[in-house]
Amino acid sequence: MKSKRELDFEFIYKSHKDKIYRLCLGFVSDKDQSKDLFQEILIKIWRHLDSFKGQSEISTWVYRIAYNTAITFATQQKKREDQKVEFPENLDLAEPDSGKPEQEIQLQRLYQAITELNELDRIIATLLLEGTAYKTIAEISGISENYVAVKVNRIKTHLSQKLNPSQNGK
Repeated sequence: MKSKRELDFEFIYKSHKDKIYRLCLGFVSDKDQSKDLFQEILIKIWRHLDSFKGQSEISTWVYRIAYNTAITFATQQKKREDQKVEFPENLDLAEPDSGKPEQEIQLQRLYQAITELNELDRIIATLLLEGTAYKTIAEISGISENYVAVKVNRIKTHLSQKLNPSQNGK
């Protein structure tokens, strides 16, 4: 038998899912991101369902959660997109002993820059260079897989700026 909370959530989901999803599409154009946002909104509604006091219509309450979550989500997505910097692909990381002095110097600079990162970022960067999956990195580091992706982008940006200061206006 379902609890009152589960029945309330099921009602909210059935009666508001289409509106919530359309709101998601209005905030992020990518369908996968829209689905992620949609799930995040549903999770917030579930988590805060007990806090609904009935001082407004349930639809108003749901829409407010959806709207606030969408704004936060879109802002975070924008920051991630702004921070996307391609990792230098000209480094042959698989073969550090390639005998090419220029690559050896770049590789040394990369590892030197990695040592200057904080502990968590060093772990993530090192695991990433080893080809470790984000899911595994998340399990090892104790952070969520999504946060691993955020950290990876930040680390790449930081390392790119450090290794290529002339390309970054420095």
